[in-house]
Amino acid sequence: MNGNDDEKKSALQTAAAHLVELAASKQLVFLGDQAGISEHVSFVAQILPDLYQGGVRNLAWEFSNSRAQGELDELLSNDEWSERKCTDLFIDLLGVGFTYSEYADVLKAAWSLNRSLPSESSPFRVVGLGIPSYVEDPRLLEGRSAAELELRNWWMGGHYRDVTAFHMANTLTNEVIRQGQRALVWVSGERSTTRLVEWESGVPTVTVGNLLHRWMGEGVARAVFHGAIKDSSAAQRVEELVAASPEQPNDFGINLNLATLGNVGLSEIAGSISGIDSSLRLRDVADSYLWLGGVETWSPCKLLDDVVTEQNYEVLQARHQALEPRVEPWSRTELEEIRQEGQRQIAASWISLPTPEEETPKRNIFRRRRA
Repeated sequence: MNGNDDEKKSALQTAAAHLVELAASKQLVFLGDQAGISEHVSFVAQILPDLYQGGVRNLAWEFSNSRAQGELDELLSNDEWSERKCTDLFIDLLGVGFTYSEYADVLKAAWSLNRSLPSESSPFRVVGLGIPSYVEDPRLLEGRSAAELELRNWWMGGHYRDVTAFHMANTLTNEVIRQGQRALVWVSGERSTTRLVEWESGVPTVTVGNLLHRWMGEGVARAVFHGAIKDSSAAQRVEELVAASPEQPNDFGINLNLATLGNVGLSEIAGSISGIDSSLRLRDVADSYLWLGGVETWSPCKLLDDVVTEQNYEVLQARHQALEPRVEPWSRTELEEIRQEGQRQIAASWISLPTPEEETPKRNIFRRRRA
């Protein structure tokens, strides 16, 4: 490889270097993602030491409940790692519905980082942004499913989407901002919007990113993994540009205001910037873009082992009974099958690229006539 090749490759930052640099320059960086992509989750686990060295002391995420913050802090500060306590944090979030090993690896990476720090150093924290989003006691439901949006709104005393946004914003304010600290805030793509206000059925959305960007302005930035913005045509265009680039990168992070990718148009996102409706490009809706591979390279997260036990079966059964009411209890075998089916369906929730249209065969107008 000659010197020119070295210069070309060094001109593009890796995704890790770019994200760490961005997080070190802002108080909050919202990282938009789709749930369950193994490569993305493992990436976050790997960059925790670099974030800490860059002055970022917190990873805030929606994958554990804020009500369990004491247990989470204890888990990450203990001398010994506890698989059971780690698993219980995910059970508290959604029963058997979100129990994946790569997310547990993020917590273990944070625990390992804390074990490596001098005793006088501030610990690295994972801040839970989750909120109990449904009635957990099936006896209060009178045969209804706790997953119904109207029931969630009644239980939470307001619109579920809006209440969740305000809850996350309040949690970040108390746990991070008022402490004068920085955080990488890892949430779904829809919740990470900052300048962009999307519309659903004619009603503007409210996200935690919107709320804190309005308050803190340039102190907040939005980075997105490839595919987090659910616009399949835009994702396809990004993949085409990456494939055609001279660098042929496998992994990069880039400022969209300075990149050709920033000009990629969006056709499937309905929203506005600063109250003005206009055509949208990637640079309008995000500050940075992270690429770890195209859609076809993604793989789903794996299930944690030993989730449903004799000790927690009654609690898990009641939680699932609230979601899917029926007369007879759900058995341990059925709960395990539900976990496995959920894991098989992960990829169905991801963005998919448009299917190429088959070309219609051309007729040969000069074909020979039959005798």
